[in-house]
Amino acid sequence: MQRVAEIVYCTATTVSPGGTPRSRILHPVWHLVDDRPVGWVVAFKTPVKVRHLTSNPRMACMYWTPAQHTVAIDAVATWEDDEETRREVWELLSSTPEPMGYDPKILGMEDWNHPFFTPLRLNPTRIQMLRGEQMRAGDYTYRVWQRDGE
Repeated sequence: MQRVAEIVYCTATTVSPGGTPRSRILHPVWHLVDDRPVGWVVAFKTPVKVRHLTSNPRMACMYWTPAQHTVAIDAVATWEDDEETRREVWELLSSTPEPMGYDPKILGMEDWNHPFFTPLRLNPTRIQMLRGEQMRAGDYTYRVWQRDGE
């Protein structure tokens, strides 16, 4: 949590129905639910994202710093646009301290009820971390967290 909060933005990759990957920069807000990480992204429901996630809901998120610290997250992404979740995610984004949290109004939306406010939930299945000093020392012993059954 500390590392992704410091880095803030990740490169997120989805795969088309034909197998073509597409990457984009996203700003997930992560928190713990029952001691498990959950990420939330306000991602516009573009035709490309909808087609990719409908075909294959898995998303890869990569965080990197110039010091070579990395966090790689494999997750299952689902659109969650019921009223209660939209309100909760709006509050989570607003109440999480910067730089991870932010005021969603910067996206041009007045409140959680805006038609383009579409929360995307990221449920990690695997998280892999490596510190830059390890890599420079030739130690590629990753710290790995995996969801039960993965």
